[in-house]
Amino acid sequence: MNSNKLLAWIQLSRPVNVLITFVSIPVACWIAGGSAPLQLSYLLAGISGALVAAGANAINDAFDIEIDRINRPDRPLPRGVLTLRDARRMWLMVSIVAVAINLFLNISALLIVALSIFLLTYYSARLKRTVLIGNVVIASMTGMAFIYGGAVVARLERALVPALFAFLVNFARELLKDIEDMEGDRKENAVTLPIKYGTAPAIVLASASILLLIGTTIAAALLGWYAPIFLSLVLIADVLLGATVLLVWRSAHPATMRRASIMLKMSMIIGLISIIAGSL
Repeated sequence: MNSNKLLAWIQLSRPVNVLITFVSIPVACWIAGGSAPLQLSYLLAGISGALVAAGANAINDAFDIEIDRINRPDRPLPRGVLTLRDARRMWLMVSIVAVAINLFLNISALLIVALSIFLLTYYSARLKRTVLIGNVVIASMTGMAFIYGGAVVARLERALVPALFAFLVNFARELLKDIEDMEGDRKENAVTLPIKYGTAPAIVLASASILLLIGTTIAAALLGWYAPIFLSLVLIADVLLGATVLLVWRSAHPATMRRASIMLKMSMIIGLISIIAGSL
């Protein structure tokens, strides 16, 4: 395998998203486990989740190849570096390994992973091009990373708050990505919220989700759900979230939506660090 193809495989998996998943799930296990010492099961869960994410990204690109020829021509499949068969093979292999890893964990974790693979694949095949349903599913899957972590340590109740944080920020991000991708989605007859009702409702809903997230993080700090350092750190994320809202109201241009999406991803990372620090 030459270096160009190896890099294409890595790009197909969307390594930043995979890395975030790999880190988030052991953190979720650790938080749900009451900050107990790190266990091998946490690492196995992180690997399993990362493989699910990589497979989901690969199969998503396979279904989106025609749209990506317009919206993201630099992706491996539109460029022709990898084939549709390559993407499907990658999805199948990593999904099998992801499920198999959970045989060493517990039945709840295995069922969550199997359900996640099914929903993420169905999302790429059908739900992605629907009004709001696809957005809710993919945002729920991001929150599911924390639910999965809670299942691994059999403490689901401790995973609910960070799962809500993850859902809200990713729901907003999915809506903004729909605005960014409108040109290609129209050519593929996708029926997303901004295509059917215009960009304004999508921006309003995304902004509402972000503002609810800001309020929820402040409430979590004031109610003492995390140590005091949580508030100091999460305020950085909240400022970034507020700046994102202001940005998207200035312009609905695809480049603006892409920048806003990056800002939301940065706020996710800062938020995760805040939860870790607040759980020490």
